[in-house]
Amino acid sequence: MTPYSREFGLFAQPLTPAVRILLFANLVVFIIRILVENQAPHAFDIIFGLSEDFYKNAFFWQIVTYMFLHAGIIHILFNMIILYFLGCEIERTLGSRNFLAIYFVSGILGGLGWLMLTDAGICIGASGAVFGLLGAYVALFPHRYITVLLFFILPITLKAWVLAALLAGIEFMLMTTHADDRIAHSAHLAGLLAGYVFAYVVFRKGGFRKGFRIRIVRDRNPQGLKVLRREDAASDAVSPEEIDRILDKIAHKGMSSLSNRERSMLEKASLERRTR
Repeated sequence: MTPYSREFGLFAQPLTPAVRILLFANLVVFIIRILVENQAPHAFDIIFGLSEDFYKNAFFWQIVTYMFLHAGIIHILFNMIILYFLGCEIERTLGSRNFLAIYFVSGILGGLGWLMLTDAGICIGASGAVFGLLGAYVALFPHRYITVLLFFILPITLKAWVLAALLAGIEFMLMTTHADDRIAHSAHLAGLLAGYVFAYVVFRKGGFRKGFRIRIVRDRNPQGLKVLRREDAASDAVSPEEIDRILDKIAHKGMSSLSNRERSMLEKASLERRTR
């Protein structure tokens, strides 16, 4: 199942800095793992994969390193495609630092969820982290449409929250009925929930309602957005209510839905804020 945003189209959006680094790191580790496994089977996974004894053996790095290991080409391809399509848009919206926080918090909590619910064998893969990106995407853009290519062929378009709900239901069913299929469904569910809660609490509930606002700024990507702390969203020229309405429109429909007048209002409010 390959997702892509209708707003950007298939492989139309440029890579963002943090996503580029993560893609490169996962690819390099994937190649190294193949080379090591040819000489010492399972040695790489035992050291860097997440096992139930990681805390007993003080292998605390495993809670992070397991995210960069993948069992095969389909495994890494699926995760990196999701990372590309959802990660780039989240990073442009929240900035690289906040994006990486969501990614690693989701991956770590996904791994801990797997340990609490299944803890059988060794867990590897970035699935918990990328499912966390899906959860964060739903928190930020619940009504944004996402088209998925089912079996890489059949396109199906759903709202983000509908897609996430369906995937959560499927993962829960598989976790309870196919516990021996060697897939960490519990890590997927835990990562999805972690990403949603983290993004909703920090960037929706706390961000939009308690003193934080999205502030439009120019950076290397002219369509980019960054989240910066503000004490007040008010502007002398533009009312706070109007700014909130435009921000809600961005959250639901994206930057492309704004009219020229709305874009001008945001740019003016941002400029006035920077000059204070």
